[in-house]
Amino acid sequence: MMRETRLLIGAAVPGALLPLTAAAVAGASAASIGMPMLWVVVAPTAVLFGGIVRMVGGAWIAAALLIIGLVAADPSPWRTATVIAAVHLLQVLGSLMLVIPLRSWIAVRALAPTAVRFVLVQLLCQAVGLLASLLPTRSGLPLAAIAGAAAVLVFTVLVVRMLATGRAGAFSTADAARGADGSSATSGDG
Repeated sequence: MMRETRLLIGAAVPGALLPLTAAAVAGASAASIGMPMLWVVVAPTAVLFGGIVRMVGGAWIAAALLIIGLVAADPSPWRTATVIAAVHLLQVLGSLMLVIPLRSWIAVRALAPTAVRFVLVQLLCQAVGLLASLLPTRSGLPLAAIAGAAAVLVFTVLVVRMLATGRAGAFSTADAARGADGSSATSGDG
């Protein structure tokens, strides 16, 4: 392509907006759940550093800090709902930050499927979080922890089964006949 040639993608946002948005989410969430001021500053700083040095995983560090802040505070349904939304949004933005360069432009139209998936997952997760907060607790271990562990186990088993069946269909029939190492499965070399 020539230097003067432009690709028209419609409405677009700069790639640098991803770490800035994630940092704002981390800071606002940390402040809203009542974390100490040091951690309200550390969480967005980790995200911004992760936006520059991608392999640091700053969005996931901030998400972990929010989870620790939630566990350390008194139980509250609104804190739980805030952390569920923030951690999920940090995971989505962190994943996008890994593959979208800071100097690039992102077509808003390309972000629509991600936004729809985010909303659908949030509807389910917020409902489960609300139900978990309504479960009674017994001395020692809350029933929500047991139900959550069972849900994670079922989810993990389903995802592993989906991935196992999806991999077989990912290869063409020529690749399957040749085998994974490139040798022919039907060779007549005795």
